[in-house]
Amino acid sequence: MTRVTGRRRFLLSVAAILVVSVAGGWLLSRAGDDSPSNEGVVVLSPGSTSQDPTIGTNALNTGKVFPLVEVESLDGTPVTLGEPTGKPFLVNFWYSTCEPCKREMPALVAARAKYGIDIVGVNPRDTAELAREFADEYGIDYRLVRDPNGASLVALGVGTFPMTYLVAGDGTILEQRAGEITAAELDRMLAPLSGSQ
Repeated sequence: MTRVTGRRRFLLSVAAILVVSVAGGWLLSRAGDDSPSNEGVVVLSPGSTSQDPTIGTNALNTGKVFPLVEVESLDGTPVTLGEPTGKPFLVNFWYSTCEPCKREMPALVAARAKYGIDIVGVNPRDTAELAREFADEYGIDYRLVRDPNGASLVALGVGTFPMTYLVAGDGTILEQRAGEITAAELDRMLAPLSGSQ
């Protein structure tokens, strides 16, 4: 029995190392790539503006606590992503060459103005300078952070962009949305919470 347990433990260890190696290799291959590319973008069917939130390449996190992950502000200061604030907030994963990310930015900016909700835009690919230029171009007035090591992607199982999470004040993920989010979807998500801001 000890031998079987030892063999099982060895196989589980090998499997865990393989998973971590594949995820790490993927993150490293993307970390230095600033070339225009649509790689990693959610492919939308004609006439569609969003995908099922449980799209196969993203982990389903609704109902779970948003993980605390160290990222950095655009000036390089360490920031803890996912810290409960006592009020609902949105976390949006994006990067500058992602076309659906570009298209959804006006809806996110408008939702912030309409509902006063805190939004954190997480960028795992771009330099701080490129992220600032993008923010200026799209009139982004909410907090942007960088995650150059991809820790938040791994913690949440994010595999497609854009990806948006609605998080309750206690840190519980209320909803997640894969793909381009629309103004109508943001209204549906945020209107019921407008009294809890």
